[in-house]
Amino acid sequence: MKTKTILSTSLSLFITAQAWGHDDHIHTSENVQATTNIFEKDHTTNNGEKTKLLGSGYRLLHEEQIFVKLESDRLNSIPKKTKQSEPKTAVPFRVFEDKLELEWDNEFLYVGSNGMPDHQMMVGITAWQQQVPLPQQYFGSNAWQIPLKPTPSPNPMSAKAHFFRGAIALAANGVPIFNPIKNNGRTDTLLAGELDKWGGHCGRGDDYHYHVAPIHLEDRIGRGKPIAYALDGYPIYGYFEPDGSLAKGLDWLNGHKDSFGNYHYHATKDYPYINGGFYGKVVEKDGQVDPQPRAQAVRPSLPGLKGARITGFESADSKNFKVSYEVFGKKKEVNYQIGEEGVVTFNFVDSAGTKTETYEPKKSVGGPRLESKKEKGMQANKKPGGQGKGPREGEARKPWIVAHAKELDINGDDVVSTKEVNAEVDNAFTGFDQNNDGFLSDNETQSRGAGPKSPMGGFIKGHASEFDRDGDGLISKNEASLLFLRFVRQVDQNNDGELSKKELVEAESRPKGDKKKEKKDGKGKGKKEPKKTNKKNK
Repeated sequence: MKTKTILSTSLSLFITAQAWGHDDHIHTSENVQATTNIFEKDHTTNNGEKTKLLGSGYRLLHEEQIFVKLESDRLNSIPKKTKQSEPKTAVPFRVFEDKLELEWDNEFLYVGSNGMPDHQMMVGITAWQQQVPLPQQYFGSNAWQIPLKPTPSPNPMSAKAHFFRGAIALAANGVPIFNPIKNNGRTDTLLAGELDKWGGHCGRGDDYHYHVAPIHLEDRIGRGKPIAYALDGYPIYGYFEPDGSLAKGLDWLNGHKDSFGNYHYHATKDYPYINGGFYGKVVEKDGQVDPQPRAQAVRPSLPGLKGARITGFESADSKNFKVSYEVFGKKKEVNYQIGEEGVVTFNFVDSAGTKTETYEPKKSVGGPRLESKKEKGMQANKKPGGQGKGPREGEARKPWIVAHAKELDINGDDVVSTKEVNAEVDNAFTGFDQNNDGFLSDNETQSRGAGPKSPMGGFIKGHASEFDRDGDGLISKNEASLLFLRFVRQVDQNNDGELSKKELVEAESRPKGDKKKEKKDGKGKGKKEPKKTNKKNK
């Protein structure tokens, strides 16, 4: 017997029926209007199934059992994200819910934010990198995620030696909090004068973030409540405990357990200012907690401006901003507007006049670049310099990987391994990646003084166009690694992923144009290596 449920907000049902008798059924073969009272009762169907009926009546029609069920009952049966089911972690973020998007599942609280706080920014900075606050797209798949069930790590990690890139916590207003030590692993950003009155500044991607605890959020949240959450899922309080007492007995991570055994961090006025690392389990990748959102840079990063001091910040609305500053006492300002499709126009104003720059977001992953036909033309025709003409046909050729084998042999065992090559790629890539977005732009690889002073750094700088395999104008770490590993394969005679001293010597004496020696197939016949091509962007 087939069972159906009919939903209705009315207690009336119009039916044309052929029914047979039960005490609580109407017997009819005509059009009828049946009105019944709301009831709840146990019922056994014709096939012996036990069920409970809740509604305004039921009929047996053409051997189909029809239940008339109240619409309100249906709605009440649908699971909802009510405030009762909301995770406790979401509570401090709710104070700023007019600017945030909050979602959750069994594992994480997802916080969507544009990274822009309600308070003023930048004022008070005396060591300025010429970056300004721009809204970011920390939404959807790029939202912040806070673990709802944090787990203590058997080996807690210190922020003194790790996590110099990216965020280590998220403030309740949706602004990320970075390691107080900047990405060089040495400089205390607060002591260096790089932070504004609220403990923040802008990164190389024009992304605003804090480097110390945002104590000022207690004005909105209240004293003794979390003002942020570390990315391991543990809460961060201000200077006081929930009971109003001053926090004491903090461990080396700036945290401790409460009387119930619950771990949490506290803010302090001295280093580490915020969580000094992670009590809970996190994954470190490329020097930062992984995963975490990416900021979207709209222009190349800029160098520090000596003698600068920021004196004012204004935002007429969410798309028009002004930063006022002085350079050795001379007043200057930068006005910038966000136009359609994210195009940003910067007007740099000083006593000499106004200089205007317009930047258009790059649509591909990896960050945008300045849209300039002149610049594009120059870069398209740019050829690496200082490389010389190289050996003539037939002359001995020393491959790059052979010429620099000594520098690549990190452990000094006279063998160059792919692991050692990848380690050097990581070091060189990080040296170029000024805005820490995981991609290298032309500005980052070609600007004067860019990159590390190493053989691999020099090769990347001189042959940047050869790395860009997908033609998007940017070099990913994977693209960089692939090219250098190709160099390894060209010399690796036995394909074991390592270059022995013998292989390096043989490759050094091999004439130009001579590829790997012919390999024997199963029948003993000579079989040449397939020709490898290298498509270049020119």
